[in-house]
Amino acid sequence: MNKSRLDRLVPLTGAVAVMLLVIGVITFNYYEFLPPGEELADFLNNNASQVAAGGYIGSLAAFFLIWFTGSVRSALVEHEGGTGRLSTVAFGGGIAAAIVLGISFIGIFAVGLRASAPGGMTAVGAVSMYDFWAQLTGQLFSIFMAVLISATAIVSLRSGLFPSWFGWLSVIVAIGLLTPFAYVLLAVAFIWVLVVSIWLYTKGAPVGEPSAQVESA
Repeated sequence: MNKSRLDRLVPLTGAVAVMLLVIGVITFNYYEFLPPGEELADFLNNNASQVAAGGYIGSLAAFFLIWFTGSVRSALVEHEGGTGRLSTVAFGGGIAAAIVLGISFIGIFAVGLRASAPGGMTAVGAVSMYDFWAQLTGQLFSIFMAVLISATAIVSLRSGLFPSWFGWLSVIVAIGLLTPFAYVLLAVAFIWVLVVSIWLYTKGAPVGEPSAQVESA
């Protein structure tokens, strides 16, 4: 069965997700770790529109990350065989990561809206929301990304879906994402999504289609 042009482009949703994340973070443009409440509140109140825009753009990445996860699952199922347990684990991790990502950036969007309202954000409210967003993205999102990356790495190392060096590098990244310093490796996790997205596209990985063996049968 021949894939349509749209089907062949679906793996690139990972690249789109990364692009939206980068744009969202750059638009938000605040990266302090545990900033003073008054300083943070002043920034949010003085840049409310910018903050809301960054949160909204970043939240859209969740949509494309879910589609990317579906492409990864299809490729994994084709190579894993059996019951597809690891493929299912990877899919669950990717979906959970997308949900957490969406919630965290929608939180930023909500803060931007509140900051633009009369009275703006208080120091306590600003710190609470900022710290919650930072931990959602830096820790919980990282944990679920570790699930996606590690399950994909295991299937790849067993089947040769990706080069062996990439499989072992993925294992190292997944382990790092489970540490308290996971936020340091977030950029690497996004690069991983970008590389896998482009790889699946260039190799024409199946997207929800029967395998050649099934068709020939």
